[in-house]
Amino acid sequence: MEKEKRKYGSGGLWRRGRVWWIKYYVERYPVFESAKTRDKKRAEDFLRQRLAEAELDQLPHPGARRLTVRDLLNALLADYGLRGRASKKQLESRMKLHLLPLLGPIRAQDFGNRHVDAYVRQRRQQEASDAAINRELEHVRAAFKFAVDNEELSKVPKVRMLDEDNVRTGFLEHSEYVTLRQALPAYLVPLFVVGYHIGCRLGELLKLRWDQVDFEASQIWLERRQTKGKVVRVLPIYGDMREVLVAAFKERNEEHPECQWIFGREGEKIVDFRKSWAKACSMAEVKGLHFHDLRRSAVRNMDRAGIPRTTIRRIIGHETDAMFDRYRIVDQKDIREAGEKAEQYLQQQPTTKRGAKPPTAN
Repeated sequence: MEKEKRKYGSGGLWRRGRVWWIKYYVERYPVFESAKTRDKKRAEDFLRQRLAEAELDQLPHPGARRLTVRDLLNALLADYGLRGRASKKQLESRMKLHLLPLLGPIRAQDFGNRHVDAYVRQRRQQEASDAAINRELEHVRAAFKFAVDNEELSKVPKVRMLDEDNVRTGFLEHSEYVTLRQALPAYLVPLFVVGYHIGCRLGELLKLRWDQVDFEASQIWLERRQTKGKVVRVLPIYGDMREVLVAAFKERNEEHPECQWIFGREGEKIVDFRKSWAKACSMAEVKGLHFHDLRRSAVRNMDRAGIPRTTIRRIIGHETDAMFDRYRIVDQKDIREAGEKAEQYLQQQPTTKRGAKPPTAN
């Protein structure tokens, strides 16, 4: 280090070896930083820039230099727990399996798109879908935003997301519904039947209690706090729903009268049924069906039945027509029926202008 140091206001400039270093203060804490140049004039310009940024309070607290991505994610997880966020378990799982092992040790201030790109390459090698990678990166972005809101960092880094086509097109034909219902274990039948008929989100269905069912009015009431859009919804009870709900209510009263949940198993709320669902789908030869596909199946069935779009939206919980259109799948049968209706319409139209005489043969 050179013996001679030059002072610039509340900062300093000196050389270590051939590279110039600068010193400045942030909230009375000294900060030492390499100017990453051998040119003294460029080092002086860099120092003046840092002094100006410190004066305008545009630099992070010196303690931010010690923060890692692990620290930010742990803070976000703690906040999710404090606020009772339903996505806490999902975040915890993704942190443990992927985010912390690959990104955890990186200093928050150093994090950038080169780390994002490396993460994407690694996750693709593990055969993760682009949609799954995006959901994981959204947690990282949320963690940085939370740190900025708490004034631990000065800015959120730009995180390039991947293009994805996550609009599923699967749905269940009625014949497949009958077959799959027979293959499912008894405890899942009520949940499956109700999901197929009214198309509620799985999370909304699993929160339903027996005191929300009105058999006399043939309705189920979804409370504001139970819905994604925080809007009260009324769901009709029709078709196979009444039969399975009445049977489930009777079984509950006889065997588990203390259970408040409509969809339960041995007196406890249903939590995870992925293995049972996959096994039943395999037995019924229904490939690649997700429970969420029942939602778009219900939309299509109600639309084909002639139910007004606004009514379907109120039942399903779609806030916009765009979301309705996304779930309203048009398949080959729809196209064929559209062609037949158009043909019938054209056949009914007159072939000559009104008042015009038909042409006569010469």
